[in-house]
Parts: sequence; structure tokens; C-alpha cells
Amino acid sequence: MEWTPLIKVALSFAVLALASRADWKTREASDMYWIALGAAGMVFLAAQISLDDADPMYYLILFPIAVFFLDIFWDRKGVFEDGVQVLPLILYVAAFATLGWLVLENYSDLYLWELMLVPIMIFAFILLYQFDIIKGGADAKALIALAIVFPLYPVMDGLPLIALPTELSHFIMPFPILILFNAALMTLAVPIALLLLNLARGDLRFPTMLFGYRMPLDEAERKFVWTMEHIEDGERRMNYFPRSSDDNETQLEGLRAAGADWIWVTPKVPFLVPITISILFSTIVGNLLFLLFR
Repeated sequence: MEWTPLIKVALSFAVLALASRADWKTREASDMYWIALGAAGMVFLAAQISLDDADPMYYLILFPIAVFFLDIFWDRKGVFEDGVQVLPLILYVAAFATLGWLVLENYSDLYLWELMLVPIMIFAFILLYQFDIIKGGADAKALIALAIVFPLYPVMDGLPLIALPTELSHFIMPFPILILFNAALMTLAVPIALLLLNLARGDLRFPTMLFGYRMPLDEAERKFVWTMEHIEDGERRMNYFPRSSDDNETQLEGLRAAGADWIWVTPKVPFLVPITISILFSTIVGNLLFLLFR
């Protein structure tokens, strides 16, 4: 058995499990989880280049990956905010110049593009976060760290059960994207659980019963929930998809002033939990879409 993929999966699952536990209790996860996992990913990348006896020039890709990754945790001004911020500008110019040179020198080498999946995935997850497709900052950071650890599918003896159909499978749906995809599918269990809960309680309001549940307003102020209701023009209105940017406290105060005792809320489900489960599922089962290639 190839032990490197097994070590990667075990380490990633352990770090995500610890972060998920913290996120479940406090709805916060320290950046140290992602910095540690990303640093481990850099070590794995360097070791893999060495084990593959690849051209030493490929070690250069570690520099732009490190710049893009660590900049996520750098609390700094924008490059052109209040003038020109010289250091980040120099780092980014050097990082992109390094990538450009590697591509120009080795554009026909498949090995280069396997390595290039890492910076490509980093920017893909940043964009998904910026467009609010990935909701939480910790979720985005976790996926970016996983992108460094898993530029390719972790293939082991007999795993994944759905075998990769071609050598190019890593590019059809990269493994970090598969982790996100499977985690998103797992969240479909939430509306099913809410439906069963509301049926048992007799709270039969459709489609609200698929997105939340009723709770005393006093309790909602202490729980990790978003209110689905707010006061507008003196009337209680429903919002099935409350955003994290909404002022939950203000809405609760408005509902209290309107005399509400029980309100509909939706739970703040930490997305790190399905991401953690998805690491194992994606490793063991694989990509369900690859069944279409058989």
C-alpha cells in the first residue's frame, strides 16, 4: 500500500475533526488548524516532488503557493490601499512571475499541471467565498488547506471504490472540489431532519418546516440560530434563507417589541462537519460522477 495518501487522509481528518468540534461548540475555529494543515501540505508537496525524481525547478512552485496561502491569514491593507503597499505587491509579482516562467518552460508537461492544480484551487475557493457560495471563512480556509494537501486523488489499494476512469480524472473534478461537492450533498440531510422534527411537533407550515423550527424567542437569543422572521411595516415577515450578514440581534429585538413569544429559526449548522465527513467519504467511495464514464 502507498502510505503517503493514507497519512494525508488520516492527518486531514484528524485536524478537521478537532476544528469541527471547536466550531460546533463555539461556531469558531482557530486559524492555527488551517495553517498547520497547509504547512503539512507544503511538506507533502516537496516530498512528492523529490520521490517522483522530478526536475528540481518544480520546487519553485512552493513559493507562489506559500504566498497565496499565507496571505489569507495576513491582516494587511490592500495592495493599493492608502498608496502602494510595497511588500505584498513585490510578493505577488514574484509569485505570478514564478508561475508564468514555469508554465512557459514546461507547458506540455502533465506533471506541471498536476502541481498547478494547487494554486488554481486556492483561487477557485477564494472566488467561491467572495461570491458567497462558500459561506464561512473557516470553511474556505479549510478547503484551501486541503487543496494543498490533495492536489491529486488519494489513490490506495482498492480505493476509491469508484476507480478513476482516466489519467485526466484529477482535472475533470479535482479532489478538493469533490470534497466540497460531497459535503454540500450531505447538507441535504438538514431539511429532512427539520421536516421530521416539525412533523413530530405538529408545526405544519409549508415550506417553512423544511428550513427551520419554532423556538421561544428568549431561547433563540442564547442558541446558535438565525431568526427566519423579522418585522417589516409592522408585520411579521418570513425569510427562508437568512444570511450571516443579517443583524440577528436587531431582528430579535424587533420581534420582541412586536410581542412575539415563539419564532421560526434556522440552525447555524457548522459546514466543517460535513467537510470532515466528506474527506472519508470521498476517499473511500470516490466521485459518483465517474460512474457516468463506465
